[in-house]
Amino acid sequence: MGAFRMAWAADLAAAAGRPVRSPVRAVWLLLAKPGVLAVFLLRVQEVLYAHRILRPAAHLVRSLAHVLTGADFVPGCRIGPGLRLEHPGGVVFGAGAVLGPDGFVCQRVTLGERLGERGGHAYPVVGAGVFLGAGVTVLGGVRIGDGARVGAGAVVLDDVPAGALAVGVPAHPVPAKRNSEL
Repeated sequence: MGAFRMAWAADLAAAAGRPVRSPVRAVWLLLAKPGVLAVFLLRVQEVLYAHRILRPAAHLVRSLAHVLTGADFVPGCRIGPGLRLEHPGGVVFGAGAVLGPDGFVCQRVTLGERLGERGGHAYPVVGAGVFLGAGVTVLGGVRIGDGARVGAGAVVLDDVPAGALAVGVPAHPVPAKRNSEL
């Protein structure tokens, strides 16, 4: 339960822009911001999924989150603390997807496997402090480095270096000079 509390406190702080100490403020955020509700249900799902006997309940929480918020976090995905999810509609994280701490995820983001890839199931690994813009799709066993930013509508099929800005279909890093201008 300690991991749940630590992650939830970081998630609330990310949503509010500062640490949330008041239970009233926490409840207000939970009820007023669908992204906060989606992240809370994700954390509950993670706790249930960690106990083999409670895994069916984790799938029920997944369905509840999908109905209430539009976000679909498949049990088994690993999400670091401090997740900021402004608009949860259409967000889908596959079973093996990994998102590091302090991630910022916009609406319609997909982290999933690339069907037809050889070598079995491969899911994306996204580093710490990464920004994923609206409509970003990250497929297959790619890695997105710490502090990277991925622009809206990008389709990431290859690795993105740490601190880089990636845009386009398929996504490609923007040269450092242009990156500093954006």
